[in-house]
Amino acid sequence: MKKFFKYLGFGFLSVVVFFIAIIVITSIGGIDKEETFPPYITEAVPKLTTWDIEQYKLLMSEQGIEAATPEQWALYLEMFKKLGQLQSVGVPELQNSRVASTVATGNTTYAVYLVPLTFDTGEAHVQLGLQHNDGKVEINSVRFLSDLLLK
Repeated sequence: MKKFFKYLGFGFLSVVVFFIAIIVITSIGGIDKEETFPPYITEAVPKLTTWDIEQYKLLMSEQGIEAATPEQWALYLEMFKKLGQLQSVGVPELQNSRVASTVATGNTTYAVYLVPLTFDTGEAHVQLGLQHNDGKVEINSVRFLSDLLLK
């Protein structure tokens, strides 16, 4: 009976050590989100609010830009133009984040930020889905939030 509990305890300990190792390995590969993403957001948002598709193509990941057809992008940007000229960018607020590790791409940090914006037409927010891999930050998704867009 002692032998059974000994094996059971060893098995349980092995499972705990395995999960702790996984957590440590993924956290080692992660980046400091507060040092990486907010400066990028401050730089990128004024470019996004030019409502120029070429700026979006430069800032967004391939997956992000291909999420919509060129016709849909033209429609979205035309709608977003209702917001007007950007006046100021507030402090980005981290909504959630995660680190994914794959053999093909290595460690990729994903984060979603909500950023308060002030336009000449009023207040709005932008929700940005960002990714960091190999020293490069890209936008996966852009979502402008404003009552003005509901009209």
